[in-house]
Amino acid sequence: MIPILYEKTETAFASNGLGRLRDCITCKVTEERNGIYECDFEYPVGGQNYDKIKVGRIVAVEHDDSGDVQPFDIMSIQKNIEGMITVHCTHISYRMSYMTVTLKNINSLADALSGLSNAQPSNPFTFWTDKTSAGYLGAGDGIPRSVRSLLGGVEGSILDTYGGEYQFDGFIVRLYASRGRQRDFAIRYGLNMTEYEDEVDISECYKSCIPYWTDNTDTIIGDKQTLSGATPTGRDECIPLDVSDKFEEKPSKAEVNAMGLSVMNSQNPTVPAQNISVQFVRLQDSEEYREFAPLLRCGLCDTIRVIFPDYNSSGYFKIVRAVWDVLGEKYEEMELGSLSVSLAEALGVSDTSGNNTVGYGSQSANYTASFTIGKMTVFTGVVSVTTPSSAGYATSSDITFPSAFKYTPTIQLTSNNAGGAASGASYQRSISVAGATTNLFYVRVHEGSTASHTVEVTWIAIGELA
Repeated sequence: MIPILYEKTETAFASNGLGRLRDCITCKVTEERNGIYECDFEYPVGGQNYDKIKVGRIVAVEHDDSGDVQPFDIMSIQKNIEGMITVHCTHISYRMSYMTVTLKNINSLADALSGLSNAQPSNPFTFWTDKTSAGYLGAGDGIPRSVRSLLGGVEGSILDTYGGEYQFDGFIVRLYASRGRQRDFAIRYGLNMTEYEDEVDISECYKSCIPYWTDNTDTIIGDKQTLSGATPTGRDECIPLDVSDKFEEKPSKAEVNAMGLSVMNSQNPTVPAQNISVQFVRLQDSEEYREFAPLLRCGLCDTIRVIFPDYNSSGYFKIVRAVWDVLGEKYEEMELGSLSVSLAEALGVSDTSGNNTVGYGSQSANYTASFTIGKMTVFTGVVSVTTPSSAGYATSSDITFPSAFKYTPTIQLTSNNAGGAASGASYQRSISVAGATTNLFYVRVHEGSTASHTVEVTWIAIGELA
């Protein structure tokens, strides 16, 4: 995409504004999970619209492969001897750093978000969430703070208290319980991976805490609270844990103990932090994979799989940082962070007991076409799956390949309702492997559905044959 320049008062971003910056040399958007959201570009002094690029104006660009355009305020312009300017921009949501509001006696997420609308100067942003959370907001202590710091950036913020993942969409702020999706997408060495760095850090790991509460005149010190899991060192690392911001009124010692244990459980401190930085080729840009582009997409906060056999490394990771090349319309880099959930949760596997028994009505989904790219063999197929009429049940389908794979293949799926089914059914990603050549996926009936549904599932499998 070619960046579009707008006047500082623009709010719609639906026209060509002051002009398109066609002479742009580079333009990149960096977004982190619950973190920075910035755009940087280079422009020649002799460029057509050079004289229109001024601090305070707005640049609108795509930030991912969805085609969505987001506005960024020009914050600084740096000139160099080579006749080039480097322009640094921040997402329009950063304007909330210069809006001040005072929150007090807040005991729910809904009240906290509602209170942000009372900022000075007038707050043009709207707030939405799919979460229903109660709890005392520590930063709602009657002290004036910026709106953005209350969203996340100070101790006891909305993010600290209620959790979630933010999406900043123009003048709309959304707080999701989980912004991303579990993607049936893999970055695999030998297929689409070009660079790989893996860092494991145990400096923040601990096993126990001494929780305490204080209001500067009185202090309550709790008992030692210990988690059952072992840390990587095998020692009992114990830290002091201030839980003062978790209470609106003076708590009892038992409440301090319970809160200390609750905070530790939420932080999962016995698990070392692991971040993987990868660079990869977008397979959907190649002719062989172009028709499967919808199956190969992923973005910030999505959970994907990384496979590096040489390091015996394979796991599910959340995308926590993404760098988008605006001009090239592709991801330049992604950074992946480890999940503090079980593998079953990362895969989205539901409880298979009772009314959720999988395997109900098994159907075949054998491949219909195959081709090779380098070491990898790609199988594709379409299967029509009919779910039973009882809510909560599922129909499974297995894919049988002609020979075994060297490693577990990557199965990616997309589905379309057929037979007039407007709702009630969805596909599950590949979640189980039987033997070396068979992989399963499921179509599950949503709770509350009472009708049978037919869903057409298109799948692609990528792997190295043994």
